[in-house]
Amino acid sequence: MPFLNDNNGEYAVDLRSAPGGGTRRCQLIWGDFLQDTGNRSGDYAEVRARARMGWIPTECISNDGLLEFYIIDVGQGDGVLVRTPDDHWHLIDAGVTNSRQMTGKGAANFIRWKFQKDLQSPARLRNVIMSHPDFDHYGGMINLLSGDLEDGRAAFDVAVDNFYHGGMGRFDATAPLGTFVSGQVDPFPIGGFGIRRRDSYITELLDDHASFSGPAHPFSTSFSDLADLVVHQTGNAQRLAILGDQLGWLPGYADADNVRGPQNTQLSVRLLGPILEEATDENGNRHIGMRRLRSDSKTRNGHSVILRFDYGNARILMTGDLNEESQRLLMSYLPPAEFEADVVKGCHHGSEDVHLGFLEAMAGRSTVISSGDNEDYAHPRPSIIGASSYYGRPSLSADGDFLPPLLYSTELARSVKLTRVERVRVDHDEDPDTRMRSYPRDRAQVQPRNARYRDFSNTPVATDLVYGLVNVRTDGQHIMCATLEERGNEFDIKVFQAGVAPQQ
Repeated sequence: MPFLNDNNGEYAVDLRSAPGGGTRRCQLIWGDFLQDTGNRSGDYAEVRARARMGWIPTECISNDGLLEFYIIDVGQGDGVLVRTPDDHWHLIDAGVTNSRQMTGKGAANFIRWKFQKDLQSPARLRNVIMSHPDFDHYGGMINLLSGDLEDGRAAFDVAVDNFYHGGMGRFDATAPLGTFVSGQVDPFPIGGFGIRRRDSYITELLDDHASFSGPAHPFSTSFSDLADLVVHQTGNAQRLAILGDQLGWLPGYADADNVRGPQNTQLSVRLLGPILEEATDENGNRHIGMRRLRSDSKTRNGHSVILRFDYGNARILMTGDLNEESQRLLMSYLPPAEFEADVVKGCHHGSEDVHLGFLEAMAGRSTVISSGDNEDYAHPRPSIIGASSYYGRPSLSADGDFLPPLLYSTELARSVKLTRVERVRVDHDEDPDTRMRSYPRDRAQVQPRNARYRDFSNTPVATDLVYGLVNVRTDGQHIMCATLEERGNEFDIKVFQAGVAPQQ
């Protein structure tokens, strides 16, 4: 299977309509999938890439794929599509449902495009991972697993081998988090973070298909929809969690599984959370559960699935919606070095409910925040934008130059093209004399939310969208972060050396 190589350190190349010239169809970046037609003209090869046909230098074609992360622009929420070098695809979260998306296009739409248009292959995901049961993380999975993308087109089929989750369900109002017990845990391996040993612990946790089909308490409405799809549309369901300081792995990606990419580079995926604790109640009985944090929402967020992808010298950390209390809990059990990473998916969309010591432990060379417009939390918060850079680590560029910590946001990477309306056509007017009639803009009116009617001539209208996707790709030695520029014609690309710190 061919891919685009680094093009002698350029990390991009133009796909053109003719060998060595012609019009530019699009810009390709390092790791893009290529379909080689076999046609050659001098030093140029005809390929299909990004659903377009064109020509690139033959020397840009490689058989070496990368570890790839597509941080999808799902608005307010998380959605990350991952390709591992063993040519398997994985999805971590999927944002809200398409009907709740500002653009109407969520993670499932991106996956459909990726497989149908770009790869031209049946959609198959080795793993779908729900970091925690909040709608802005699992809602889009309802679209994905049902095949209903709510865009009027035919159902989209996708095969899912495994559904992994942290164990927490979303139950109705009678028991939102399930059953609790009170107890006390043994002394922490690492102290000093102010976590109490005596607390309440959730013992009603989900695991396999049976727990999704027959819960002890009824699920909430939307989570019930997801649970039914998990049972009928995935091959396997399993809880991902670690007990105390006993580190775990994503199944199939432990060190012992010896998964290798090009140049024999090893890949492993470390499981760092959520943490199960063993507590003793007042009668001396031992119970294993998840600690209840300050509120239901903080408990769900705080027990997110945390995965660290280790590939060669590169480390990429997925953090879900961790908050300050859960970060202190994690640091009570695991040493800070476990959280250090080159690329960090920012916790909870840039919320300032964080422990600065945890940001310091992660020390991301590049932090990527997934956030959306028109939400109630003003994410990402200015203090976290600043703190992520302050506690981040500098790096060396591919050329060996100093590179300060980088910060990306799907919301900041997104942009729209605005224009003024000249005429508007009314298709659904009750008066047959005005139906399908074209109105000049000074007679056309729009009613914004919470506003009176006003002339369209004073109303900007978005006519184009530059998708706020953030690409992260690595061969284990170098890491590329790329976003489309605002005009949408070229990528802004930063490449740095994995695991290498500048000389002070």
